Amino acid sequence: MSQPQAQQRYFWLPVPDESSAYGLVRHAFAGTRLDTGTADEAFRGNTFALANPSEMDWIHAKTCQDCNTLLKEMKGWPR
Repeated sequence: MSQPQAQQRYFWLPVPDESSAYGLVRHAFAGTRLDTGTADEAFRGNTFALANPSEMDWIHAKTCQDCNTLLKEMKGWPR
């Protein structure tokens, strides 16, 4: 019999990141957006400033593949 997966709350947010030509990358953060302050540590381990992104930021910011991979591993998904 398989064990149920533990629930992990997280949220995605476009944040300033020099690694992107657009200047923003969508990173995953633990908890909920309401629980955060002006900066937080993403799942990949870097700390980023948090702000309210525009709709265009959501559209143009690429998803951080490191955060995505870590979350998939936490859920037991293969790479």
